[in-house]
Amino acid sequence: MLLVATLLIPAMAQAAGPPPLPKASNGAKVTRFATGVPVPTQVAFSGRNAFVAGATEGPFKGGLFVVKPGSKKAVKVPGTVKGAFGIAARKGKVFVSSGRKIVAFARFDGKRFRARKVIFAGPKNFTGFSGLAIGPNGRLYAGVSLNQKHDHTADPSLYGNSVVSMGLAGKNVKVVATGLRQPWMMTFAPGVRDPFVSVLGPDTPVNNGAPDLIVKARPGSDFGFPECDWLIEDECDGLAEPLVRLEAQPGKKGSLNQQSPMGIGAIGKRLYVALFSGTAKAGIQVMTMKTDGSGIKPFMTGFVAPVLSVATHKGYVYAGDLTGTIYKVKG
Repeated sequence: MLLVATLLIPAMAQAAGPPPLPKASNGAKVTRFATGVPVPTQVAFSGRNAFVAGATEGPFKGGLFVVKPGSKKAVKVPGTVKGAFGIAARKGKVFVSSGRKIVAFARFDGKRFRARKVIFAGPKNFTGFSGLAIGPNGRLYAGVSLNQKHDHTADPSLYGNSVVSMGLAGKNVKVVATGLRQPWMMTFAPGVRDPFVSVLGPDTPVNNGAPDLIVKARPGSDFGFPECDWLIEDECDGLAEPLVRLEAQPGKKGSLNQQSPMGIGAIGKRLYVALFSGTAKAGIQVMTMKTDGSGIKPFMTGFVAPVLSVATHKGYVYAGDLTGTIYKVKG
């Protein structure tokens, strides 16, 4: 999805000055929380610091970044990783997915981490992890990245097409849910023991109209991919049903465009989801919905570049887009 050509457009636009602020449907003021991470994929908070996972894409360098209190600039944390995708934090530890590894960092002194440990290192037949989240049971949850060669077929890679969990030491890995083409990011809502996961549907060589999904990944659930992609519901009898199907949107010359859910966060009984491609009516956006799947509507609109990440913290929504800007607004 994150093609270099797509990235270069907002990067050039940013060179002319800061992008205009998106608008929130609740009327709350949107501010710039931080800049400096070209491809911000996920944000986690630890103490008074915000840590940002930045992917490496084309000419853009990623890694693990920190936004310190009072600063509007994310700076790379030295001695960490060259590229990061998922990030989660708990009790002073920051967990980062980077390639086939998950690394736990600890003892941040304001500049660098004084301790690091690789808690999981996958074999060569493992594609890596996407988003991370820590559940109310104290386990670390992760989506498994897709090998793009298997866009329409079962991914034979280790833990392919699934969400897994493990202890915070990286041990006792369990498959939570399967049949998910590309589980992307995930979050936990208060009082809900299972993660809400954004899932990307098939998109090559041409999208056939299969929807993207938001699912609640209950233990043992099978959402059917590749036999079922939820385009024809009759083919999905007996399978776990997604919470929401985000239908493909009409594009130019009769084409169909996916909405592409990415980052996801929760405040109370509401979810907030970044739609990288957005809808035909409202465009690129952060949408909101209730945790029961109802009440879908735009929450933040007016982005000048695709929006990637969503995080929630102390009642605020944080959204990062491909201008390298992370925005903050009351949820």
